[in-house]
Amino acid sequence: SNKNITDMKKIAIILYTALTLLSIASCTDLKEEVLNEQDESETISDTSNAGSIVAPAYAYLRDLQSRSGVWLVLESLTDEMVFPTRGTDWNNSNYRTLFTHEYDSKNTYIKNTWNSFMLGITKCNVALQYLTKLEQTEEVKNYVNETLFIRALCMYHLMDCFGHFPMREYTETDYSKLPVILEREQALNRIITELETIIPQLKEKGEVPYGRITKAAAQLLLAKVYLNYQVYTGTAPTFADGQSKWTETIDLCDDIIGSGKYTLSTDFWKLYLADNQKESDATETILPIIFNNAIGLKGIPWLNITLHYNQKFGSFTSMWNGCCTTPTFLATWDTTDPRYQDNRLKSQIGFNLGILVGQQYSANGSELLTRSGSKLIFTPEFSVQNSTEAQGARVVKYAPDPTSTYGSNSENDFQYYRLADVYLMRAEAKFRSGDVDGALTDINELRNKRHVSTYKKEELTLEKIYNERGYEFYWDGPSRRNDMVRFNRYCEARYEKPASEPYKILLPIPLSALEANEQLKQNDQYQ
Repeated sequence: SNKNITDMKKIAIILYTALTLLSIASCTDLKEEVLNEQDESETISDTSNAGSIVAPAYAYLRDLQSRSGVWLVLESLTDEMVFPTRGTDWNNSNYRTLFTHEYDSKNTYIKNTWNSFMLGITKCNVALQYLTKLEQTEEVKNYVNETLFIRALCMYHLMDCFGHFPMREYTETDYSKLPVILEREQALNRIITELETIIPQLKEKGEVPYGRITKAAAQLLLAKVYLNYQVYTGTAPTFADGQSKWTETIDLCDDIIGSGKYTLSTDFWKLYLADNQKESDATETILPIIFNNAIGLKGIPWLNITLHYNQKFGSFTSMWNGCCTTPTFLATWDTTDPRYQDNRLKSQIGFNLGILVGQQYSANGSELLTRSGSKLIFTPEFSVQNSTEAQGARVVKYAPDPTSTYGSNSENDFQYYRLADVYLMRAEAKFRSGDVDGALTDINELRNKRHVSTYKKEELTLEKIYNERGYEFYWDGPSRRNDMVRFNRYCEARYEKPASEPYKILLPIPLSALEANEQLKQNDQYQ
């Protein structure tokens, strides 16, 4: 799919100015000339350019892995990750307050997250403006539906994290008018309607190239909407006619599993290796986000942000000794679970994949030291305000290529949606609706593939389903915050974090967004 990736890069140049102007216009009352269509008449009238027109919307997906926005925020709000201050290193209150839930409307990373989702909508709207002007061939229609999915995904995250947000339809090009503010219930209903509309029209896996949006991706997102429906509405999870929302989740998951297009991987860590496309495409990945250093698609520096300065190998010589996980999260684990640690690269890099605790070693097997000469022993305990350089268990979820010459930016395809999520959503929905046997079958199907012991019926609880989601999706980005809210764990006191008020479940609307649109209101109890 290199041609597909190349096509996606072309339009980033063609429509760069248009995107910038529309992004500005979407949050102010400035009148902007978005694009001189005459200058780009060939591009916007030739259906062969449809792939190029949709490219910025697809390129946006890589921002969901941002270490200065979406990924960092959604992980730092939970028990899975924290950036503690280490002396004079990482001394940034914006990091600390995400973890302690003392964030406010001035938090830089929350602002970046808001802006990212808004920019995603903008990029989709630009693409839709031009795609809908083309002859509506089957290929063009496919791209329209894929773009509508990406936009729905951005809307979903805005609704999930912030509650309400400004929304302009792609047909609304009078930028002197402020966009409509979608309240949470309005946004929820719109997302459901749009996903239900595009699902029958989207292509199945194998009908479009790897990396493209499929029917299953939209079904998974809709299943997630229904799984969290009670969180979003505050009402019992039923339709007006009494049908359970859990039933909707189960039905969507049934369709994905029943399609036969995906299968659970028997080697969890192959999904996270540097060259993971083959395993992803062959097994369980439903929505991969493509990275490839060779063509400039650089991923997050997974190793640099967490490993100690002295954990060097090959061209990986600049580690930053930053984020770690927490004792709260570690306490959920059976450490014999293969997802906890894996040693397949240890002889080349010196450390295991997964959770890193205890004495650390170089690739040649010698004990590593801290900068002051003490043994480099990662401890589960840390201090948010003042950690030593060795405190905090580290995480390497996305494995490096030991032979890479890049030395920082990764090229692992990002595992945004996987079949494992479908099994666990279905298990949870079944358990919550009273079908414990069905839930047991689903979670044990996954645990069998992960080579861990299965549960007996009397052992299965919601807590175990919650923990299983942690074992599968830690450090993958959007899952943990969403899960913690749904399982009433988000506001609890935990290691180095006091109990927080329920209003903290919704993030504050950034001050910059409020200043740009007087119709946008701050969420309750934020200043």
